[in-house]
Amino acid sequence: MKKYDVVIIGSGLGGLECALVLSKEGMNVCVVEKNRQIGGLFQSFVRKGTTIDSSIHYVGSLDKGEILYQYFSYFGIMDSINIERLNGNGYDHIHLGDDHYSLAMGHDNFVESLSARFPHEHHSIRRYCDAIRKVGELSSVEVLKTGIFSGNGMDYFTQSAIAEIESLISDKKLRDVLWGTSLLYAGIKEVTPFYLHAITNNSNIQGAYRFRGGSHQVASALAGEIIKNGGTIMTDSEVTRIAMEGDHLKGVVTSNDEMVESKYVISNLHPSSTLRMLDENNYIRNSYTERIIKSKSSYGLFCLYMVMKPNSYRYMNENHYIKGNSPGDDYALVSMQPPVRDRAFAEVVTIVAPMYYSEVERWSETTVGNRGEDYREFKEKRSQKLLNYVSASFPGLKESVEYMYSATPLTFRDYTSNPEGSAYGMQKNYKTPYSSLISPKSKVPNLLLTGQNLNVHGVVGVTITSMLTCSEILKGDYLAKKIGNML
Repeated sequence: MKKYDVVIIGSGLGGLECALVLSKEGMNVCVVEKNRQIGGLFQSFVRKGTTIDSSIHYVGSLDKGEILYQYFSYFGIMDSINIERLNGNGYDHIHLGDDHYSLAMGHDNFVESLSARFPHEHHSIRRYCDAIRKVGELSSVEVLKTGIFSGNGMDYFTQSAIAEIESLISDKKLRDVLWGTSLLYAGIKEVTPFYLHAITNNSNIQGAYRFRGGSHQVASALAGEIIKNGGTIMTDSEVTRIAMEGDHLKGVVTSNDEMVESKYVISNLHPSSTLRMLDENNYIRNSYTERIIKSKSSYGLFCLYMVMKPNSYRYMNENHYIKGNSPGDDYALVSMQPPVRDRAFAEVVTIVAPMYYSEVERWSETTVGNRGEDYREFKEKRSQKLLNYVSASFPGLKESVEYMYSATPLTFRDYTSNPEGSAYGMQKNYKTPYSSLISPKSKVPNLLLTGQNLNVHGVVGVTITSMLTCSEILKGDYLAKKIGNML
């Protein structure tokens, strides 16, 4: 029987970050992952010799001195990942019908570039930029130095994102531009808090980057540090039970009935999945479990991965969000992976669009590779529709595609264990913020939670949450100050 200080369920970003930090502090940790490949949404896959990113297309706050750069430097992985800064004059482009707008990096550049298109809104754009920067500063390096990971942002969690935009901006077209990247945080106008909108957009303004050679580099680099610190990573090993012995946590049991004992268990899974596998106990009420299980998830994604013909389509070092003028028009993100061979031409282009679980629910009892011909036809039809829609804005794109692959919420469900294949975990609602903000510390002593479902999703949000989880074990302001003052 194996014994560890900490067992971590799931090797997504939050789980790996917890394992690295705790192993760095001398604890004996074990990460248990049900899949053969680690990384969660940071997984890449290979088709016909080409590496394709499954989910992570770009990340923000990676300029030197910004918060994610600080964390990745503390983790010791900055020298192990190959990143490319996006176009500073337009890292994101918003297409609204026939109109096209660029979002620039750097707060002043952001204001000036949009003001050139909306000169009558110059003062309002400045106020908007100040508002999102204020939210971003709650999680800055300077805040870390004071011994906390993030300041109190509840005022922003209780504000409607779209209402705040409308209060700052008069021009309807400009409002649509600022809402144009909402796919990044599963934005829904009726419920999304301003905090989510602000921290996501501010992070990209502070330095948006892509991964050259695949986003899996992050997971591999974190895993390398964990192993270097003496930690263990078990793959192809699914946790089926979180075991209690009386009123005490004992460890986890895997699908092959192996007991892995530990003092602490950290679950990187959706809280509902965690509660379902937890032994009966006197700490958690059935009413709480039911509330978590019934909690609403953010929408899923349909991803169309296209391997391009060699030297056929120019690489674009920016992302494009496309939305038609009519309410029923599709909404899509077009993103390219930095090419590895000839940097002038695109090698992999990914189109991402929202997809609700109800669209694929009829195949919910199936598994990857065994969903049937009607599912394949469904994906092919959706792929062609999405490609045709995007090609109207990018002439020649369709003709340059050599191979296509696709993924639906079912794919994400089976690889990440998120209910209904939600891309961003539990849906955040400004009207009921406390119902979807979950503490890393559970009611069961020594059972902790981490991951995108707890507080804020996205790479920065998950990283902050994982540090909060670790601090429940390490106690006090020690960890925050250590990370904040390291450079």
